Amino acid sequence: MQPSFFDYVLEYQGGKRSTQFLSEMKPLIPYDVIERVLIEKGIYKPNKGKQGRPSIAASTLVGALFLQSWYGLSDPMTEELIHDRISFRKFLDVKEEDTIPDETTICKFRNALIRENLLEMIFNQVKSQMSEKNLILNEGTLVDATLIHASEPKRKKDTNGKVISNEAADKDATYTSKRGVKHHGYKMHIATDRAGVIKDIRTTTAKVHDSQMIDEMIENETKAVFADSGYMSKERKRTLKAKGVFAGIIERRVRGQSELRTKQSRNNQRFSKIRSIVEMPFAFIKRLMRYTETRYIGLHKNTQHHYLLAAAYNLRRVPNLMQRSA
Repeated sequence: MQPSFFDYVLEYQGGKRSTQFLSEMKPLIPYDVIERVLIEKGIYKPNKGKQGRPSIAASTLVGALFLQSWYGLSDPMTEELIHDRISFRKFLDVKEEDTIPDETTICKFRNALIRENLLEMIFNQVKSQMSEKNLILNEGTLVDATLIHASEPKRKKDTNGKVISNEAADKDATYTSKRGVKHHGYKMHIATDRAGVIKDIRTTTAKVHDSQMIDEMIENETKAVFADSGYMSKERKRTLKAKGVFAGIIERRVRGQSELRTKQSRNNQRFSKIRSIVEMPFAFIKRLMRYTETRYIGLHKNTQHHYLLAAAYNLRRVPNLMQRSA
């Protein structure tokens, strides 16, 4: 069949970098599995072959959520850029203007997935697909956490300047202090393999200490665990040793110890080089995907959103990992 003018424009005027990146991502998303689950849950109802306006394809709606994650877009900006950027249209298989999802449709679709915890399902499907391709290394687990800022409560003061009420935009978000600086929001806890692929992710409020989440994230680890000194615990090291798991957790001075022993310092240097890989996903998500502040209100919504971000990050790593393993 002879290519149409629309096909020609899509092929040659999509923006080189964006077109290449999205063409690599498109075949990696498990659309068929996701659509099947959406239909089973009653979230998506295709009307192929029926009268009336055709429904927007599930792949278009799911793809729009990934575009938001990779490019750090709001709902209105996502709609606008799908209209404006040919590379986005090609990625979503949009060929007609009336099949472009508007911002309300994107918002409602995402909220439906959040209600059913289906963003977590998408993360698990992406991870499963990577496991089948042997792209997740079975050489140990690396653990770390990062703070995600949330809007602080608005303080109302009386005429004397005394605070009379705090109106919290997000009542689930909490405060914590890090290096003497106060933070308000949530924590994203991740467990990765030794190539930086996210294997597990948890979200808590900011006040939850990093060490409270590690045990459930390394529960099935059989080889090694690497983490910074915030996760140091004699009981944890004993438990790992009893299971035959190497404990590469950086040690710190304990009470009565003026300085680390030579062996401890040497081990810390070795563990630090390995452990630092776990910081790569945070750099990707915060800098390249522009996620430094929560976009939604409440622990549940932000938890589900973090699963989507983790899935988007992992997909972004696939081409490089496949090249390295070839």
